[in-house]
Amino acid sequence: MTLIKYNSVLDVIHERVTTAAHLRPTVLTVKVGDKTVHLDLPQARAALWERPVDGELSREVWRQAVTLAQHDTLAAAIGSTDVTGWVEAVVWLALPRLQRIARQASSRLRAERRDVESELMVAVVEELAAVSPDDPDVGGRLLRAAARQGWAFARGTANERPSEDVVEIADARGAKAIDDLWELVITPPDRSDGLAAPLRFSSRSEIEAARLGQLADHLGLHEVIRHPRRPLRGARVGTLSLCATGRAR
Repeated sequence: MTLIKYNSVLDVIHERVTTAAHLRPTVLTVKVGDKTVHLDLPQARAALWERPVDGELSREVWRQAVTLAQHDTLAAAIGSTDVTGWVEAVVWLALPRLQRIARQASSRLRAERRDVESELMVAVVEELAAVSPDDPDVGGRLLRAAARQGWAFARGTANERPSEDVVEIADARGAKAIDDLWELVITPPDRSDGLAAPLRFSSRSEIEAARLGQLADHLGLHEVIRHPRRPLRGARVGTLSLCATGRAR
């Protein structure tokens, strides 16, 4: 039996990137001024997030990472198997900010954290296709796009609540309560030009109010009874009664 190790997409990204045998190159060669710096993935992420941040080094890390990721995006688009694994690596480099956004959005707006994390990952991947590696703020653009989409998703689902009864609710909506149908019986007398008195719906219990409303809609009388008023009392010319379908009268 296979066990699911993680249920968070960001945890899965972390696992895949840190254990990826297909990631290449595994070291970024970054030029900063007149110096050349070699950074593996943990060192590259530390250069982005650990204080104090070297702005020039940070820009070069993002530039090279985005360049490699866009190579993967193009390779996938043309059906090539020459994939370097750097799309996931870019998401991994952004993990400190993405995890912070997911934590804040899910706690403040009570959104499902796993769904927020998925939106954040999708936002980064989508923005990769739109940015230029030579943009000095390419990393900032990726992070801002993720933040916008993640918070927008969390706000949009703020009033939603998960339910384990979805199947039961769907079945109930589609079910037809055959045993609970009601029909209208009109008792004469009447006249050639129709009933001469206002129709009066009555029920023995308040529970049947919903049935009466449905019955009125079915008969096309919704507009007539929408604004009820007490008529002047007159002579009774007929009666209306409700009974369950199939019940003996």
